[in-house]
Amino acid sequence: DGQKKILVTSMDSVISLLEKKWISSTYFDRGLNYESSLMEVVSLSDLLKVYSPYGNADAILLNCADDYQGIISINDVKKYDLQIALKIQLLQGAVRPDWLQPMLIVVPNHAKPPFFERFLTANITELRFISLAEYYAPLNSLGLENANAQFGLDLFKSNCLFCHSINKVGGNKGVSLLSSFDLTFRSEKKRFKDRFLEEHGSDNDTKQNMGQFIDNNQFEALLEFLHQISVNKEKRN
Repeated sequence: DGQKKILVTSMDSVISLLEKKWISSTYFDRGLNYESSLMEVVSLSDLLKVYSPYGNADAILLNCADDYQGIISINDVKKYDLQIALKIQLLQGAVRPDWLQPMLIVVPNHAKPPFFERFLTANITELRFISLAEYYAPLNSLGLENANAQFGLDLFKSNCLFCHSINKVGGNKGVSLLSSFDLTFRSEKKRFKDRFLEEHGSDNDTKQNMGQFIDNNQFEALLEFLHQISVNKEKRN
């Protein structure tokens, strides 16, 4: 609406003025199979008080150094008292993947959010205020034909979009799923599932264990979503 878009980085002078404290997070430790981790954090709600969202902005886009891209709604920031870590302290001997760097979204122990991957975004280089409706518009206009595929889209938004973009929405840390798999074929669906378990199972060095976010029934809904947009793409071509 003619107003300058707001961008915040770790070098922003305002962050240095916010109150800092060291906290633990059982949500963080559970997600990454750690224990007794500590983070020096500032409150995202305090940051919002400085940078009042303008116009229809109702979310924060989190751009990361490794082409990962997270997104959190401003309602979630307030509801779960989300923090942002400027320092991360792990127990001696803990394996730390390359992507686990400040800035990091942190859920404090008194908050109990649903366990989605979007609350573990790390290596953040900048925060931008955006509109959720505008951001998701290219996905919401895909014309999904059944409730299971729509549920799969919701799962994709919460857990996959940060690494795998679709319709130019999301991050580019991971491969393009629609280019790498022709999910109109049953054999390709099996190959996709096998590759998913290989890359995102419980025993991988990146600590990206998607099994804790998506159960088998949810995976089938996710696969139905990807199958349907693959079919729609083929029809258009």
